[in-house]
Amino acid sequence: MQYDVKNTLEEFNELMRDIRKTIPEQYGEFIKEKESIIHSGKIQKKTKWLLLLVSSVAQKCPICIPKAVQNCLKAGWSKEEMLEACMVAVLVGGSSAMTYVTLVNKAIEELK
Repeated sequence: MQYDVKNTLEEFNELMRDIRKTIPEQYGEFIKEKESIIHSGKIQKKTKWLLLLVSSVAQKCPICIPKAVQNCLKAGWSKEEMLEACMVAVLVGGSSAMTYVTLVNKAIEELK
């Protein structure tokens, strides 16, 4: 399967830089909202990153997956924990979501 995790992240970041330059105010507000939601509250930040990973698989987002994997690894989640959590997304998204679990596995291997 062709899925280059690092190139995907680099291309995404490059595209987002252009968006940030074009609409800096809206981009800044989006980032503030994201940081506010991710910040630890009743649910720890570590858990929120795992939730984002599961959501990325359920939504079948090949861009979101490596970003979430990066943050899950930084937060201390193991490969086994991440893959087990992603199986919940398969319950929601059906067998087609399993394709995206393979992207999670590949991202873990390439980013750890």
